[in-house]
Amino acid sequence: MRKLLVVSGLSGAGKSTAVKVLEDLGFFCIDNLPPILIKDFIALLANSSVEKVALVIDVRSAQLGDAVQAVQKLIENYGNSVMVIFLEASVEELLRRFATTRRRHPLEGALSLQQAILKEKEMLEEIREISTVIDTTDLDIHSLREKISSLLKEEEQFMIRIRSFGFKYGMPLDTDFVIDTRFLPNPFYEKELASLDGRDEKIKEFFKKHDVVERFIKNAAEMIILASEGYTKEGRTTMTVSVGCTGGRHRSVYVVERLCEVLKGDFIIHVEHRDVNR
Repeated sequence: MRKLLVVSGLSGAGKSTAVKVLEDLGFFCIDNLPPILIKDFIALLANSSVEKVALVIDVRSAQLGDAVQAVQKLIENYGNSVMVIFLEASVEELLRRFATTRRRHPLEGALSLQQAILKEKEMLEEIREISTVIDTTDLDIHSLREKISSLLKEEEQFMIRIRSFGFKYGMPLDTDFVIDTRFLPNPFYEKELASLDGRDEKIKEFFKKHDVVERFIKNAAEMIILASEGYTKEGRTTMTVSVGCTGGRHRSVYVVERLCEVLKGDFIIHVEHRDVNR
């Protein structure tokens, strides 16, 4: 296990959002694990392929055992590979969030909501003292993502799915961008090329003779890069681009392969040729 993260904090301060961010960053996340089980759980993962683990310990699990002692043991046993993050927000902001979501505080009942928040702060104070604290009072989900990523020094690489398809077989529904290549020169009308697909060397040589093809690929790549930057700011980590030609065998396949060559290194790329064998 390369990295162990403990997430704690006040109810309503953003732990659920933080878990989603961590899952996107490749963490295996466990919520509300009783402290008494933490040692055994970590031991189970010792021989697994899981490299990054995040445990959520909050007031619910703190009521089930000595959470502070469990976290301190983790730090003793795993040293620098352990980080503890504590999320908090002002009492006023927490009151507003609970009123907006109409969710019940875990300590609410005999206590009023404000009393429950203050009691929770008291119960978790020891964990807070050994944590890196993030105040989410003025943070939206995107700012929280950036804060956590920066704290973990994670370089979250954007993933792009690029597929070729044939318009005659219908457009893919699960796509963010559709790129139409039907205006490009078509090797289908060359007798010796018709049976080949866009990955064949002869097809590649055909397209290299036409400057418009490379110009188009360059412009398409720039559009994809620009879109990925915008999506990243919005908190998205993936994008699907579908490249179509008439039959999904020549032009679209070649363009997808070239886009992959241009974009690889900066992105995680997954390539699919949906209709190439039809």
